[in-house]
Amino acid sequence: MEIGFSFLDLLTGGTLGLISASLAAHFGYRSADRLPGETRLPQCVFCQRSLQIHEYFPLFGWLLRLNALRLPCPCGKRTGLWPQPFIEILGFLLGVSAVVLTGWSPLLIPICLGLGLLPAIAMIDLAFGLIPDGLNLTLAVLGLISLIIGDGDLSWGFINSAGLLGLGLLLALGYSKIRGREMLGIGDVKFFAAAGLWLPVMLVPWFLAISGVTGIVVGLLWRLISGEKEFPFAPALCLSLGGCLYYQLYLYSFQ
Repeated sequence: MEIGFSFLDLLTGGTLGLISASLAAHFGYRSADRLPGETRLPQCVFCQRSLQIHEYFPLFGWLLRLNALRLPCPCGKRTGLWPQPFIEILGFLLGVSAVVLTGWSPLLIPICLGLGLLPAIAMIDLAFGLIPDGLNLTLAVLGLISLIIGDGDLSWGFINSAGLLGLGLLLALGYSKIRGREMLGIGDVKFFAAAGLWLPVMLVPWFLAISGVTGIVVGLLWRLISGEKEFPFAPALCLSLGGCLYYQLYLYSFQ
């Protein structure tokens, strides 16, 4: 298949990834840090003031702040808050990359949105050691939408999801008990189930293998930096799922 795309196509794919990454980070960080009874709306990390509408805008919510290069919080009393803009820029690049691989198509809408979720999920797990349920649910819904509009096999999608869910539970409950420490968190298990909706059967073993190898690397780095034995697994899962999605797009470009 001949691949063609314009600047507008690249901008569309990048913007979808950017918006998805921005909202996932804003609400995901708040969900991970929220105490029972507190608002679910994102707040300033320093003064707990709820964000204003213009502060939700991807990238511009930062660029319009005073001394933007210092990466300040909305009230300007804390600086160096790089994760949010980093996640947004990475989401934009992931969306652009998807268009570069296949050219623009409406089928890319849920894919670009799904790719945008991955950096937010990885960074939140690094910061808090958990994956918010809302982000796993959103990833699953986008995977289901992608299957539907792409004329995928829904039956196999649900089988993959159920199989990965069962495997995740086995690792989280059984293998963790054998090893005497947590090998997989419940949020990771839910990510497994959501990922199953994105993957054809032939890529499930690759997803697991890449996750395992990447997880070993992340674990070694985490132990070296923090000294802790338990490490966040979501970065490895997100890298693996993202790689599998791009591989599918690469194969699609030859059809």
